[in-house]
Amino acid sequence: MITNNKMLSQIIEAMNALGGHCYYKDLYAKIAELHPDCYENYSKIGNWKASIRANIERFSSDSKSFQGKNDVFYSIDGLGKGHWGLRTPDITEQTMDYSADDEGFLEGKMAYKKHLVRERNHALKVQTIKKFKATHGNNIYCEICGFDFYKTYGDIGKDFIEVHHTIPISTMKENEKTKVEDMALLCSNCHSMIHRRRPWLKKEDIKKLIQ
Repeated sequence: MITNNKMLSQIIEAMNALGGHCYYKDLYAKIAELHPDCYENYSKIGNWKASIRANIERFSSDSKSFQGKNDVFYSIDGLGKGHWGLRTPDITEQTMDYSADDEGFLEGKMAYKKHLVRERNHALKVQTIKKFKATHGNNIYCEICGFDFYKTYGDIGKDFIEVHHTIPISTMKENEKTKVEDMALLCSNCHSMIHRRRPWLKKEDIKKLIQ
């Protein structure tokens, strides 16, 4: 089976494009869309879908095939259900500039590079964190449980938080706008719990569970 870093990178890219979690059938389709040439090459070599599944299980501590490092994926509905999520979605772009306009950002813009890909506006994430800090004493913490990575872990946790799209990117149309208000700052636990169900749970649902 094909289990190289190139395929792993493509799996992560596709899963991020689908909102940070997905079922296998959606993942197969998204990778084939984003990387049509690789899809053709993989198909000639062997079982392409089995290779994708093998890569996910190699990089998930939920699987018996886990290699003991790089715990990238987690099983959302339990093994055998084919529903996987990213443990740590790509949630910060500290070095990127952000727009001063917080009225709305274009999400899902279609761009032609080598092939059509769905772009995610990372500047929106940076702006979300900046706006939250501006109204909360320069602090960032989970909007559900209040967990503060900096208070718990010290400097290593400074400015760390996960950003959740309350509207799944995979459901958005081309050029549809996402506002800062459509984003939520969550700790890793609450973010994972929101993705335990499909359709996703809401912040209010998780708050009720921990009260």
